Amino acid sequence: MSEISVVIPAYNEQKRLPSTLQSVHGYLTSKNYDFEIIIVNDGSSDGTVDTVQEFAKHHEGVRLISYTQNQGKGYAVRQGMLAANGDKVLFNDADGSSPIYELEKLSASLQKGFGVAIGSRAKQDASRTVNALAYRKFMGNFFNFIVQSLLLKGIQDSQCGFKMFTHEATQSIFSVAKENGFAFDVEILHVARMRGYKIDEVPINWTNVDGSKVNLVLDSSKMFMDVVKIKLRSLFGAYRAVATSSSEKKSPTRVS
Repeated sequence: MSEISVVIPAYNEQKRLPSTLQSVHGYLTSKNYDFEIIIVNDGSSDGTVDTVQEFAKHHEGVRLISYTQNQGKGYAVRQGMLAANGDKVLFNDADGSSPIYELEKLSASLQKGFGVAIGSRAKQDASRTVNALAYRKFMGNFFNFIVQSLLLKGIQDSQCGFKMFTHEATQSIFSVAKENGFAFDVEILHVARMRGYKIDEVPINWTNVDGSKVNLVLDSSKMFMDVVKIKLRSLFGAYRAVATSSSEKKSPTRVS
């Protein structure tokens, strides 16, 4: 089992992925981590697969999961997370908007006994810098208001693509997740709470990178409907069936 797994979902990321792979691999190597990097090709039609395969020829610890039909970011993340063997499992967006060194903050939270640690662009911290486009920040805040009202009270940023889980939490949460689209973040955090995992929201540095796949009008409307579906599934008990013998869930002070 590796010390850490980094899962990167990729859909038509031929241009943005190389610098992210270099950054992630370089950092983990410099820190002497026992690691694996799992890139999940979500049915890309560009040269994403070739890019990953070429990188893997010259860098150890790189794995590729690939399929031909685009299924959605949530599906891609789920495949990578369930395939990961690290004690700690991080999923990281392909654009590299969250600097990889910020994983140390999330890792520290897991060491304190949290089952889940999430990067946050919204939680106040004078020491961090967030460079986000104004209209995206507005839409994000509005979506978060809906999410907090329906499912995730107290979570200020459910959508940041930089989240870390213990291996146990990864398997428990992602094995029952169903959302394939961009609302998957909301679902996995809700499942985490339903299953008794403590979540730490950690302020991190973040910089907008051009090339986002999110359509603010169409995807925001769909995400709202998906959040309603998650709420309904929860009301009907879809996420409650879980064994409670885990020492991690019983003792929030357990060191991972």
